[in-house]
Amino acid sequence: MRARKLASQSTPFLFFLAISLACSAQQPFSSAIRTESFDKPLRETVVDLGQSSYLGPAPNSRILLSCFYYPTFMVKQLNDPGVKGTLWVTTTAILNRQVPSCRRSHSAAEGFLAKGWWRFIGIKGELLFLEAADGEDGGMDVRILNLKTGRKIFEDSMSLINSKVDFAYAEDGRMSMRYLRVVRGDCSIPKGGEICWNRFRQQFGLEHMSVPTCAGYEGERPIPVEQERIPSAVTYPVAVELFPRPSIKVVPGPVWCAPQQ
Repeated sequence: MRARKLASQSTPFLFFLAISLACSAQQPFSSAIRTESFDKPLRETVVDLGQSSYLGPAPNSRILLSCFYYPTFMVKQLNDPGVKGTLWVTTTAILNRQVPSCRRSHSAAEGFLAKGWWRFIGIKGELLFLEAADGEDGGMDVRILNLKTGRKIFEDSMSLINSKVDFAYAEDGRMSMRYLRVVRGDCSIPKGGEICWNRFRQQFGLEHMSVPTCAGYEGERPIPVEQERIPSAVTYPVAVELFPRPSIKVVPGPVWCAPQQ
């Protein structure tokens, strides 16, 4: 896992919640992965906990406690914009209609789902989705947890070019999801051509895919030697069935490559 890093004075990468002078308000929630296909919370509350000690005074330099209320539980997240990633994410069951307050302190019934680096992005059924604080190769790591147990079910890098996750249900009620996956290889497709691409095919199940066009390598052909040597990252569409155990299947759609970055 990447180490937590101090952020700059600018808005944290791919995460921003606008705040007002009020200490508590309903606020929009933003994420690198598009969240419209996730379950909608009944209510969202953001509490301003004061100035970050890492940043100077600015509208986007406040420590924010975010609470997301669903019918049977609440997700709580603490974000200090001076630190890359959230400080923690917890969940609390709502029992006997006793709705927890949005407070920084923790109750005995509160369970920690993440500490540092990961931020909450949404709920789908009994699954909780976390997003990394930073990505690579045009992708962002997404982690899926079981809400009841807190255990990790699945983790993968999803493309930010078309960042929507599409969910579907089979007749037996099992859920699957589709997205653009981003993977890294150990060779350069512009340099190695079919030989390099065959290694991607074997490692990631891309047997029926032809060699993709590679963008982002600087200059016209012939590509400068130093650029041509950069190993490639490939983006391609997949369908993932999460139960009874996660399985990734390549599906028809666009495939492209770019230099790792």
